[in-house]
Amino acid sequence: MAMSEKMLLRSTRNKATTEPPHGQVLLRVEGLKKAFGGQDVLNGLNLELRQGEVVLLCGENGSGKTTLLNILTGNMEPDAGTIHYTADSTSRSYRFPRSWWQKLNPFDHFTPEFVTREGVGRTWQDVRLFGTQTLRDNIAVAEPGHPGENPVLSLFARHLSFRREIELNRRSDALLTHLGLAGRGTSSADKISLGQTKRVAIARAIAAGAQILFLDEPLAGLDRQGISSILELLETLVHEQRGTLVIVEHIFNQLHLHGLVTTNWLLEDGVIRRVERNGGKDNSEHLVSAESRGVSIQRPMWFGLLAGDGAEVVDQPQPRGAWITRIRRSGIIKIPLKPVLEIRDLVVRRGPRVIIGIDAQDNQTGFSLIVNEGETVILQAPNGWGKSTLFAALCGLIQPVAGSIKIGGAKADKLSTWKRIHLGLCALPSDHNVFTNLLAEDVLRLSRNTKAIKDISLFAKRTCGSLSGGERQQVALASIPPGLIGLYDEPFAALDNENVHKFHVLGTPGAPSAQLIFLPSHT
Repeated sequence: MAMSEKMLLRSTRNKATTEPPHGQVLLRVEGLKKAFGGQDVLNGLNLELRQGEVVLLCGENGSGKTTLLNILTGNMEPDAGTIHYTADSTSRSYRFPRSWWQKLNPFDHFTPEFVTREGVGRTWQDVRLFGTQTLRDNIAVAEPGHPGENPVLSLFARHLSFRREIELNRRSDALLTHLGLAGRGTSSADKISLGQTKRVAIARAIAAGAQILFLDEPLAGLDRQGISSILELLETLVHEQRGTLVIVEHIFNQLHLHGLVTTNWLLEDGVIRRVERNGGKDNSEHLVSAESRGVSIQRPMWFGLLAGDGAEVVDQPQPRGAWITRIRRSGIIKIPLKPVLEIRDLVVRRGPRVIIGIDAQDNQTGFSLIVNEGETVILQAPNGWGKSTLFAALCGLIQPVAGSIKIGGAKADKLSTWKRIHLGLCALPSDHNVFTNLLAEDVLRLSRNTKAIKDISLFAKRTCGSLSGGERQQVALASIPPGLIGLYDEPFAALDNENVHKFHVLGTPGAPSAQLIFLPSHT
């Protein structure tokens, strides 16, 4: 059985949360430097990573976490420094800046494929599976040593390629079975949930032979069940196979990792500050208990930042595990209530399936919701509930099959997207919400919000494609124009505490009159 298969197919799990013993050094970095537009992001950074460590890489938005991951995985070259890889059977060192003659050597490139051969793997926040390929092929493609990649073998030893393909398919199916996706090997990657795609992405990195695995926000956008599945998979890698992990995670999801993490790296002022952990930390300080209509709800830390003090909070249970929470701040909410968004008996399909407008028994009942002026309404629901479908229907990207939508009192369910914008709708999707080839300041100019350029002055002259996830989200949020109703799909993604505080607050200049926020459910 191959190592990648062993790493995921052990029948028992060691549930100990004590810090594992650390082994040999697998990665050493010395004097790493990287600057953008004259601004130092990494400034003489040093670090050492040992086998068995689980590192939580922390830092404020723009501190350089994504840049560091890009460099260590071969996706970006540093300006100076040395990187030593010893995770594989043979060690390799790269010194920067590299000479021109080194770049001509076809056996010594600093690229993702060469770094992967050193036992380094990575997952991305946006997953990046091949959507039109099957789950089986998404895993099999990462396996090294495909005979079909050799034109001589593919032409004159086809039996080798055939036997290898059968073996890869068998191993891929075994991994999928362990991931809870038995029988889904021939399903395309765009037909599974977000949590399932993240598990497949981790399995693909392991199939490629990763001994060090860099994970970029593996819990982002997941509900409680999805988070539990990912944590179970990571625990298997760490406690049974001595896997080595470096994790970048949103501050509001870090509490889920406390029993797993052994080491904290704080990236600050371009250097790493290291803090050792003992594991098993109590997470209760990150939750606020609230009683609403006799139901006990555990509120995450971001709720206090959003609601503020003295707000009226009303929780309303919804079918299929969803909750609607209304926040009404004194001095902003207007009496009598004035609806700015009205959804009545909405039914939305994706192909033959009804996604929005069904109850727990799949009976078609229609979905209704009213957002009033001065309210912040939060819709929390499990992954797969249909939040993205509802968001698209409200924006005019999907036409409902029944029901009505009104924006500012005007019927809008048959209107195009741009006509809904003219009625006062402002929408921020969870991804693809900036133009990656434009400067950050130009994105704000397009949105006619030039006053916000000063808020992103540190990276205004950089293209959005070169920004970190948190910086991109700041640009996207700053580009929301004033309007009647602001729709936000996971607006806190990649933001640190300071920037969550800057989130659009009702009653401030430039903020919409009401907000509807879509979030995964963690309760």
